[in-house]
Amino acid sequence: MSTGTMRSASAAGCSAPLRVLAPATALALVLVACGPEPEDAAPSSVRADVERLLAGASTGQPPVILITIDTLRADRLSSYGSDRVATPHIDRLAAEGVRFANASSTVPFTLPAHSSIMTGLYPPSHGVRENVGYVLAPELVTIAERFRDASYRTGGFVSAFVLDARWGIARGFDTYVDDFDLDAMAGANLGSVQRAGPETIAHALTWLDGGGGEGPFFMWLHLFDPHDPYEPPEPFRSEYQGRPYDGEVAYTDALIGEFRAALEERGLFDDTVVVLTADHGEGLGDHGESYHGFFVYDSTVHVPLIVRLPGGVESGRVVTDAVSHVDIAPTLIELLDLDGTGAAQGRSLLPDMQGLPNPLAERSVYAESFYALDHYGWAPLRSLRTAEHKYIEAPEPELYALLEDPGELANILLEERDLSRLLRAEALELAAELDRAAPSSSAEPDLDEDTLAQLRALGYLAGRGAAGRGDSEGPRADPKDKAHLHRAIMRAQSAFGAGDDDAAAAELRAALSEDEGLLDAHQLLGTITLLAGDPEPAIGHFRSALALDPEHRQSLLGLANAYRELGRIDEAVVGYRRLLEVAGQDAKATMALARIHVDGGELSEAERVLTAATEGREPPAVVTNKLGEVMALLGRSGDAEAKFRQAISSNPELGEAHFNLAVLLDESGRMEAAIIAYRQAAELRARDHRPRFNLGRLYGRQGRADLQIEAYRGAVEAAPDFTVGYFHLAKALMDHGRDLDEAETFARRGLESEPAGRDGALGYFVLADILNRLGRPVEEHQALARGQELLASGER
Repeated sequence: MSTGTMRSASAAGCSAPLRVLAPATALALVLVACGPEPEDAAPSSVRADVERLLAGASTGQPPVILITIDTLRADRLSSYGSDRVATPHIDRLAAEGVRFANASSTVPFTLPAHSSIMTGLYPPSHGVRENVGYVLAPELVTIAERFRDASYRTGGFVSAFVLDARWGIARGFDTYVDDFDLDAMAGANLGSVQRAGPETIAHALTWLDGGGGEGPFFMWLHLFDPHDPYEPPEPFRSEYQGRPYDGEVAYTDALIGEFRAALEERGLFDDTVVVLTADHGEGLGDHGESYHGFFVYDSTVHVPLIVRLPGGVESGRVVTDAVSHVDIAPTLIELLDLDGTGAAQGRSLLPDMQGLPNPLAERSVYAESFYALDHYGWAPLRSLRTAEHKYIEAPEPELYALLEDPGELANILLEERDLSRLLRAEALELAAELDRAAPSSSAEPDLDEDTLAQLRALGYLAGRGAAGRGDSEGPRADPKDKAHLHRAIMRAQSAFGAGDDDAAAAELRAALSEDEGLLDAHQLLGTITLLAGDPEPAIGHFRSALALDPEHRQSLLGLANAYRELGRIDEAVVGYRRLLEVAGQDAKATMALARIHVDGGELSEAERVLTAATEGREPPAVVTNKLGEVMALLGRSGDAEAKFRQAISSNPELGEAHFNLAVLLDESGRMEAAIIAYRQAAELRARDHRPRFNLGRLYGRQGRADLQIEAYRGAVEAAPDFTVGYFHLAKALMDHGRDLDEAETFARRGLESEPAGRDGALGYFVLADILNRLGRPVEEHQALARGQELLASGER
């Protein structure tokens, strides 16, 4: 980056300055775009002295660290006026940097809020409205891609499954650590798939220490700890007894302090641009919202935003103008001289950070929640926030004076009629502008059945809601009037995720008794009933959901699955095909159809279904892997191997593809390659005994006794009911002269389930051999006789 001249936004990687799309009112929407500027255009922003802002850096390309803290309310930080929680480390960062007092999230959900941070776009324009059912479209340029193109090393370290790379948010990162142990969820709630802050920080520091090349770096560190369930460790649990959320905030602040200390030890902190913000806040009961996502009050959309420049330049400055997540990317683009080609709907905050007057500072910022619309068909919520007021567009609109009423308790819309009319007009104009800028169709994830099950266990209703996207016959309900029903469904989701199906069903039935139009309630009740092994009533629940929305994908899937469980295969096939018609591509329907054809011996038809799902796009790895399995059954091992390798290339964490490849290599005599593939499968599938057992076989052939025994131990630990594994482990211990008492214990453990046929015979023969070596002939003969009896019965 050149440091010899002062640069403005017009030099931030493209030829056009920041331009105002709408009239220069308080609600002007700003776009960073490349293209010729009209000759008579007035300057739209004050030039920032970038050289001065980076005067504390030792290089023109300083490192940049973006820290996002999940579910952190701004009003819980001391630097934002709180006296509830001690947050000395974040407060210190604020004192050394520039604190933005009125920063707003764009949407109170993790994935879409981070999508705005990374792209500088509002949700209507980047197309991600919720955590589930959306993917950040590949044509949208992220700030990580801009840093990478400027020769920065890029590393992302996230702590929640909703930021998994499969949702598109990882684009531009050379290293992205999102490897969550989803197999360990076991039906638990969202907390089971969060990574604790210390572990995420450790990954980030390991990346820094590993180097990965010379030059500057851009790091994104995401901490999830304040998110529910609120379980702060000691001493924060005791210090904030009865206030676990506050304890989590204090704990997270301590983690920030530890991370800073680690950077200081490495000589990195003072030379680095540090940006700290939150994706959204938390309701904590305010306005009747326990968590987040439903309303757009400041409890869930007011977030901290702190920028610390190298050397603490501009330390202690407080900016009171309304700013947004969409401003972060344009600010970094200008500050670091990144390529600004493309568009962003935010503005650079560099003039504000220097205390310069900025005509764009008076614009409002936008936030939304379409959850009520998409899940229940109620009205969406859109808000506009200035430094002093918040307007919420709803069937019953709301206006709040934030300086006098930060809790948004007194709706002054009727008292401030002129201001209300102005803000409503501006809100509608801005909403129309955003809708015009929206993509014609946003990218959608093609979730496989395993991922869908994981999302259900997280407490999410997976899949894009369509309850309110069509035309409405009348005015939509105000979410304020229906919030109690939403809370009931949230309680049901939490109970379902925790494995309490009865409590979940009771909540859903109570909600439906008041409002039969709750599509999500019908669908979730059908899912609960089906998973409980009762497909007949589940069909009724799914049909009720489809009566409200005939194209509701999760209900189509559930209905087809219920028919399959009942053995009504023809009706199941019709359902899966209908889902494919609606969705275009759907891994769940494709996989289900393929399994039906395989079970019916129709391998060629299964291959046709799977091949169709792979044409013209990069299919989910599970589909490619399944196609490989079918090819293997057809005897085309070469084609099968190619598909397994393609699946692994698409998703290196798909353990089943590694296992299938290993079996194919094993059967073709490529022992060393098979061992490598089995090891990878075992590492990825902690509860899968098969790769471990097969490793034991191969190690036995090689005479590697210790590894053989270790592999067999791993097999029975992964699957305690795997009886044959106990027999092979016992035999390996015996054959290699190990502890015979331990060998006997394992043999008898395998026999506890009374296996029949050849498996049972093997167990008794192994036990007889062990007893012979232990010098117990009577028991030996008894075991031998029982084994011969089982063998004979198995051969009849």
